[in-house]
Amino acid sequence: MLMPIGGRQASEVPGPDFPFVDRFLESEVAAQALTFALASGLIDRLARRSDMAAAELADAFRLDPPRSACLFGLLVGAGVAAEPAPGRIALSLAFRAVLPCRDLIEAKLAFAAAASEDLRRHFPAFVSDLPAFMAASRTFELFRYDRCFEVTPENLDATRRWVAYTTCLTRYEAGPCLDRIEPSRHRRLLDLGGNSGEFAARACRRAPALTATVFDLPVVCALGRENLAGRREGARVTFLAGDMRRDPLPEGHDLVTFKSVLHDWPAEEAHALLRRAGHALTPGGRLVIYERAPMRLHERAPGYVQSADLVFQPFFREADFYAEALADLGFVECRVRSLALETPFHLIEARKPGGAS
Repeated sequence: MLMPIGGRQASEVPGPDFPFVDRFLESEVAAQALTFALASGLIDRLARRSDMAAAELADAFRLDPPRSACLFGLLVGAGVAAEPAPGRIALSLAFRAVLPCRDLIEAKLAFAAAASEDLRRHFPAFVSDLPAFMAASRTFELFRYDRCFEVTPENLDATRRWVAYTTCLTRYEAGPCLDRIEPSRHRRLLDLGGNSGEFAARACRRAPALTATVFDLPVVCALGRENLAGRREGARVTFLAGDMRRDPLPEGHDLVTFKSVLHDWPAEEAHALLRRAGHALTPGGRLVIYERAPMRLHERAPGYVQSADLVFQPFFREADFYAEALADLGFVECRVRSLALETPFHLIEARKPGGAS
């Protein structure tokens, strides 16, 4: 479906391989219970057994009856655990199915803890003085791009904290995008603001003839090389350090991607980045934008885990902004789709005129 400017985009649900874990993290107190259960080893013990006597499990973790009843009740209420028989406890089938994505669950729990605390402490600034909220919040202190230019041990340590989080998200979010854009149709990928190279590497894994260049800041590139070290597809990913707003971009690519990048920049700079991306494309090449969409807050109040996206809500844009910018820059065959992941995503594709369509 080609979407005219101002048209309605199609909504799609990803395939069954995408792990929907947020349903277990909707309640803050239940999320705290799950955090404890993961860190203490309680979840691991349950994962090794089909079920256990609740009293035996409580004894193993030195929990008296009132507190074990509270903990187990919270886990059952959140859908993490089940009670297959009186006095017995087990992991629910639904949670057992997503437990292989433990890295994603733990990353979301940790980030939601910081974001929810920022919202509790600074909500008036969040709604009335966004710069003050950003200056006061732990969340935005984490994403310090000014620390990403000079490769030093201190900057690597500071940047690694947020790169690890975004890499974990991309590990799971890349699939629904790559399923739809078919990277095997291309030969050379340029991933602008490509972070640790996770998206580019997963594209290369699906397309054996594809080579990729990740363009990002020097410290991020250094961490990206660490991330892909020893991975077979990593041998086809090159990191090029620079500031994509100012430094020359490598040309000759038939696919250019932005994954969760453009919302970081004001409208004028986002438009300029799209223009520069167009110069890096060969005639007939495709540009892909994969971005979180604004949360539909009027439809449903977000749960605890969505605090991680809510702090960025003022920066997420509707798809029309990107579609109109691409049209202004002369791109053709613009296609816009909405992906229903844990939060909504835009997937926007457009072609540079010329070459083979």
